Amino acid sequence: MELYKEEDEAYLELVTVATEFYQYLLLPFRDMRELATLYRLEILKSLQADRLGPKRVEALQKEAKEWTDQAEEAVCSIQNVTVGYFKETVTALAAMHKQMEQDQKRFGQAAWASASPRLENLKYLLAKESLQHMRARELCLKHKRVDIRKQMETLSEQKNDVAQVEKLELEYYGTQLELYEVQFEILKNEEMLLVTQLETLKRQMKEIQDEVIYYDTCENSEELEAMDQALETSRASSSEVARLRQKTQQLETKRGIICSRRAYLRNKKDQCEESQRLRIQQAQETTRYFQQHHNIQIVCMKKWKVEREFCF
Repeated sequence: MELYKEEDEAYLELVTVATEFYQYLLLPFRDMRELATLYRLEILKSLQADRLGPKRVEALQKEAKEWTDQAEEAVCSIQNVTVGYFKETVTALAAMHKQMEQDQKRFGQAAWASASPRLENLKYLLAKESLQHMRARELCLKHKRVDIRKQMETLSEQKNDVAQVEKLELEYYGTQLELYEVQFEILKNEEMLLVTQLETLKRQMKEIQDEVIYYDTCENSEELEAMDQALETSRASSSEVARLRQKTQQLETKRGIICSRRAYLRNKKDQCEESQRLRIQQAQETTRYFQQHHNIQIVCMKKWKVEREFCF
């Protein structure tokens, strides 16, 4: 247990140092986000309040868009840095959890009893940090998806680069499928949080129920008073067990909701994979068509050149 205590202190030190380091990395992006947002709001106020000419309005609108883009880039950078931070903490907790599970195999149930709460706490912390990590990744992928959609809209307006639009469409499908995988991980970690809490509740109920009280024949009033106190303790224990069981049922209900969400997400992912497959097939057919058309043009050009040379 002393070794585990030292390990916990080392982890807390790691978290402290990592927090300071990543806060330092975040600082310029946060400043840029605030600055860009401030300038954008000032420009919008000018557009609403001042009587400006068309050229000035157009210039201000362009400038506002540039500041909006810079704010979005800063937000994206903040999200990427956040992903890096949680990746560090998850890696450390995963190593601690793995080591403790290996230690558990070397000890008997009685010897390991005092270490069980720490293992439960590690499982909870690992699931919690993993959940934060996946949610940060989810935000990054959603931002990437929006960026791809904007590029597609820009190219669609130009109507002159079909191949690039198809490439972006396939990239969009890939990003969406990656997003679904991250959302599966989010549900997995949400469920792990519930499972860890359920294991703790079951252990607590077992400990209470294992506290068996034996009653002997009473010989005096002091023994009767002691027995009354024991009965009060027993009733309190029963009440505590009932409370823990109620909480267990609530957590099981939440777990059932997660299972429903997972089934819905799996259905959405299957639909996306089918759409991606059809889009790839369509792109391949389009490529074959243009290639065949190009080959026919080459044959015709060669034939025309031969006929032209023959005529002259």
